[in-house]
Amino acid sequence: MSHSEAKTRLYLDVDGAINADEPPFPEVKSTRVQIEYGGGMMSRMPLTWAPEVVAELDALRDEFDVELVWLSTWNEMHASMTSLAPALGGLFGGRAIMDIDAVSSDIGRGWWKAQSIIADQENSPAPFVWVDDEAVMAHGEMVSEATAGTPSLTLTTVYEHGIERLHLAQMRSFLVAQTAAPIAVS
Repeated sequence: MSHSEAKTRLYLDVDGAINADEPPFPEVKSTRVQIEYGGGMMSRMPLTWAPEVVAELDALRDEFDVELVWLSTWNEMHASMTSLAPALGGLFGGRAIMDIDAVSSDIGRGWWKAQSIIADQENSPAPFVWVDDEAVMAHGEMVSEATAGTPSLTLTTVYEHGIERLHLAQMRSFLVAQTAAPIAVS
C-alpha cells in the first residue's frame, strides 16, 4: 500500500493536548474520570477540555477518514477508550499504543511515544499527524528522520492550553494536502 492509499493516522496525546488547564476556547468543561485498576484499586483523574476541540477532531476524522491512535499514559487499563472518550463525548474508537515496560523505563519526555510511532510506521507506513505537549519537541526530529519520505505533521502544544485553533487549522491543511496529492497517470 502506498502512502497515498494508507489511512492517515492521528497520534494523539491526552494531557497537554486534549486535557489542559486553560483551553483558550469560550466553552470549557471539567470533570473527574474514574479509572478502575481492578482489585478495588481506582483513581479519579482531573479532566478539563474544550468541546470544540473534540468536535473538530471528530470532524477531521470523519471528513478525511483519519485513524485515531491514542498515544498516552491514559492508555493504561484502556482508559482513553473506556473512560476518557465517554467523558469527552467524542473521540470514540481508534486504537491505543502503550508499552508499560517502555513507559516505566522511559528515559525522558515521551521517548516511548517516539519509539512507538517509529515501530508503528515501520510495521505499516502511513501519513501521520503527531500532537503532544512534550514528546514532539523532545523527539520529533528523531521520528521525522526515522519516517523520512512519509508525509507527517508534528505539533507541539502548550500544556496549559492544549490543542488550539491554529493546531486544528494546521491539521486541516495537512489533511487537505494529503487528499490533493497528485495521482500518477500511466
